[in-house]
Amino acid sequence: MIAAKDFKKYRGVVEQAVAALGRDDVGVGSIEVTGDDTLIVTFSRGTYVHTAHIPVGALGGQESANAAVNVALLGLSKRISQDVLSKASR
Repeated sequence: MIAAKDFKKYRGVVEQAVAALGRDDVGVGSIEVTGDDTLIVTFSRGTYVHTAHIPVGALGGQESANAAVNVALLGLSKRISQDVLSKASR
């Protein structure tokens, strides 16, 4: 199980990765830990919300954390893009 101080550390790593990716339009919401050392992170942008699973091991270094968070944000970006395209075609 992840200790409270490590939990805060991982939250900070995820937030730093979001900022490093230039995604200041994305908020980091709740973070939960599963039994298999995976973080369940909720990202939001406006009214859009996306939940992603990020392995704790991927947050060991800044470069790997950025890559893991970038992959996690793809689901949110895809959802927003599909909605924008759908609205544009109406």
